[in-house]
Amino acid sequence: MQRWQSLRFGAMMVCLLVGLSAGCKGNLQQRRAGARALTPTRGYILISIDTLRADHLGAYGYARDTSPVFDRLAERGTLFEWAVAQYPATLTSHMSIFTGVYPQEHQVLPPSTVLAESIETLPEHFQAHGFRTAGHTEGGFVAGGYGFRRGFDEFTDTAYRSDTDVERTFERGLEFLRGLSDDDRFFLFLHTYSVHDPYAPPDRYREMFWSAEPPDTFDSSGKNLRQVNQGEMEIATETVEYFEAMYDASIRYVDDVLGGFLDELESMGLLDETTLMVTSDHGEEFLEHGKLAHTQVYPESLRVPLLVWLPQQPTPHRVTELVETVDIAPTLYELAGLPAAPQVSGRSLVPQLERVSGSPRASEGYSEVFDVEFVRTLLAQDRDRRYQLLMVEPEWDPVGPWIRDSVTFDTAKKKLAFQAQSFHVPRQIRIEIDGQPQGELEMTPGWSPVEIELPGGRSIYRVTLSADGCVSPAAVGEGEDGRCLAFQVRGFMPRRFELYDLVEDPNAEVDLFRSQARIRRRLSDRLLALEWSPLAQAGERPLSEADEATLRALGYLD
Repeated sequence: MQRWQSLRFGAMMVCLLVGLSAGCKGNLQQRRAGARALTPTRGYILISIDTLRADHLGAYGYARDTSPVFDRLAERGTLFEWAVAQYPATLTSHMSIFTGVYPQEHQVLPPSTVLAESIETLPEHFQAHGFRTAGHTEGGFVAGGYGFRRGFDEFTDTAYRSDTDVERTFERGLEFLRGLSDDDRFFLFLHTYSVHDPYAPPDRYREMFWSAEPPDTFDSSGKNLRQVNQGEMEIATETVEYFEAMYDASIRYVDDVLGGFLDELESMGLLDETTLMVTSDHGEEFLEHGKLAHTQVYPESLRVPLLVWLPQQPTPHRVTELVETVDIAPTLYELAGLPAAPQVSGRSLVPQLERVSGSPRASEGYSEVFDVEFVRTLLAQDRDRRYQLLMVEPEWDPVGPWIRDSVTFDTAKKKLAFQAQSFHVPRQIRIEIDGQPQGELEMTPGWSPVEIELPGGRSIYRVTLSADGCVSPAAVGEGEDGRCLAFQVRGFMPRRFELYDLVEDPNAEVDLFRSQARIRRRLSDRLLALEWSPLAQAGERPLSEADEATLRALGYLD
């Protein structure tokens, strides 16, 4: 395979894109005082390497040699050190990238929702302003039927079958570029699952990162990873290490393919005319917080690479402010000299790319996920401080949240008073306060008042209510709901919080929620104030047998 060795610089000053900055609307023609002016390039290429976490790349400090090509790009381009994905799942995260709006605004959630026609996508905006557009993906949750096909003159979403699909995907992108006329401006999107589980790189890459015999264990399919997360399978430490090594080997393989792609761009004379961005939709977990795959909102799932390379950038640049992938679309629009699209919540990063003096240093990022519980998180940075606050809630219900078996929440009250009812049969509910048993209460299927006294001496208490069992409505003939429900509460929302200092503790291991009262209050007030309304109702997309086969191969369906 060809190795990309160096970047050739042309005569154009160019520009690039990505993430988050405070309030920077407008277009490229409206220059900022004292800024290094960026001139639109002929073309824009956006590459999404699915499931690629930033801290497994050399440019972000990783010790293993996973990314020599990416690292060389970073040495000449702009690297965003803290880019935050809006949702740790392929469909929802990519739709935020494509629309510039948050998940609750576009409402496209797995597995079968479709983007509303009224919400414009990134390729549609480029196409409407005269650009030739092409998108080549590997199907699954980036299939055209979800709304990703819209706005592309040329689009393929051939279903993922093996990690080597990336070579076919990138070659399709090159074929599109070879077919351009000399005066065509273009936008190209490429997406690959080759880093996604199951971790199955070509053999020579396996050998680079694991010299011993593979452990005698189950394969790294998404189904198996989910069963580990659900406590249905056990996994040995050596197996986790092996899976992580195979993940790194997959990164190195894709990095080599990226190098060959850049070689071809250079040979076609397009490298000097193109703004290039490399990013991802989310990262991957290897039990850092007790789970595998990508189901949580800790740094290993949310922090993604964000690299922008443009011709003739005089010096490399690292942006330390928090940025978001929801900002990619508005940044691209401004870089290309296009008018801002309507209904965009993200903010252009052109000020960071131009290195505007005095641009705000404070920044924040928001992410969420629903997986049994609804988890929202706020990452906030002010100069050299960076914090993450997580808020965990039970699944919402208009009457009051249902608890599947237990719920843990934080409270500053000395006495809890609310109403509750068990589902279907009476339940015994065990009470723990700060990990210590505090008796039981009996709950019946009808609403009744509950009061819990908390001991004095602390400003924040952590309370756990655990039921002696649960049953689904479907199992007792009360509908088709398959959730295993224990009890329901109303009159309060049981919320659990976690707080991390991501400068002192970049892996989010030490919970500071109790000890940092000032930061706790400020960030929890801010997080609770964040609200987004749907811009339009998402449609429904029935899954075909082929869709289900692809999603099953990627571990999204059993």
